[in-house]
Amino acid sequence: MRELLMDQPIFIGFKVDNQLREKLASLDEANRKYIAAEGTPFLRICGDGADLYVGKLVDDRLTTDKVEDIRRNVLSILRKVGHEVRLPSKLQILSCSAKESVGLPVGASSIG
Repeated sequence: MRELLMDQPIFIGFKVDNQLREKLASLDEANRKYIAAEGTPFLRICGDGADLYVGKLVDDRLTTDKVEDIRRNVLSILRKVGHEVRLPSKLQILSCSAKESVGLPVGASSIG
């Protein structure tokens, strides 16, 4: 039997492509508060090796009725800061480490 990890955050988001990576790197201060690698209640940048993901980090237990609300919220914020960037219609739900990583993924130092 597998153990349920009740204290692990869930990440709802998607992999950042080159166009969005450039847009995130060039955000002005007013919009930077919405998307950061840490310390924001809005959208987070997380990594898996060299790949970046942007989305919502959920620390509380998540119910199915909240998933669609979070998806709409993620896409709404990204449209606000980068309306010309193509966004996916479906987001991924991924498990996430409870601890902050030591550093950002390669190429992410200018983002967030």
